[in-house]
Order: sequence, then C-alpha cells, then structure tokens
Amino acid sequence: MKHKISTVTFLTIFLLSSVTFAQGVYFGGGVGNTFFNTEVNTAWDEIKDISDNATAWKAFIGLSLNDFLNVEGGYRSFGTVKARIIDKDYNSKTTGWDIEALGRIQIAIVDIFGKAGVMFWSRDNDFRGDTSGSDFFYGLGAGVHLGPFGIRAEWESVAISGPENLSMVSLSGTFGF
Repeated sequence: MKHKISTVTFLTIFLLSSVTFAQGVYFGGGVGNTFFNTEVNTAWDEIKDISDNATAWKAFIGLSLNDFLNVEGGYRSFGTVKARIIDKDYNSKTTGWDIEALGRIQIAIVDIFGKAGVMFWSRDNDFRGDTSGSDFFYGLGAGVHLGPFGIRAEWESVAISGPENLSMVSLSGTFGF
C-alpha cells in the first residue's frame, strides 16, 4: 500500500511538472508609468479634477496553454499619486493582484497580444479613505522573444468603479522554460 501511494504521488508530480514545463511557464517583471485621473468634491461642492502620474512596477507568472492562449497572474503597484486641493494633500497608493487570459498572435519572434481578466485591488487614500475591490482588468501589448528571453511593452487599465481612470504603461522582461 505504501509503495502504491509513493508511486501514484511520484507519477502525479512528474505528469503535472511535465505538462507545466511542456506548455511553457514564464516569469516576468516590469517598470512603467501610472496615469491616474479622478474627480473629487470639495467642501463647497465644487468638482475638482485630479490627474497625476507615478512610477509603477509589476511581477508576474504565466503559462502558455497553446500558441494563441496564455494564462497570466501577478502583483503590481501603481505607485503613489499626489495632489493638493484647497490646502489639503491628496495621496493615493493602489496595489493589487491580477489574473487574466492573454490572447496572442506570433509573427516570427514578435508577439502581439491582448489581455482581459480581473484585478483584486487595494487603495490607501488620504482623501477618500482606504478602499478595496475587484474590477475588470484589460490591456494590449507587443513583445519580442529570443529563446527563453523576452521584452514586451504594454498598456493595461483597471476599470475601478466611480469617476476614476487608472492605467499603466510598462516595459517588462520575461524568462521562460
């Protein structure tokens, strides 16, 4: 009985790892710029626009299911955006975990892709208070791969409810197996 459990465990681990590596696991990380835009109401019921940029970063892992479809997930920080409205500082830092399907077209060493999924975000916000949620996440990009190494540029956005726009442009490096 002990021998059967060991054999089944070994075969399961072997098969899962073989399938995973045969399909193409890759890791990546990138840096970029966040674009943040929102509206806030002042004490006098005036609507003020806040627009700011911040340095952003991300780390991700992906799995190539076939030549056209990947599954990708990761963590990102959109950085801290700052504004001053009527003698009050406005600081907002958004971070989150995301998971998405990535559809791609390969032309020689060039990849063109689009992605859609969900982001589980959290915001530390001096002006409106801390908030969190999950919202639709999407993006577009292009990259070049040479063997296991790759570089890609992409634009991603999360549709946070309310009058807020949050997007990120980044340059990432990838390493695959």
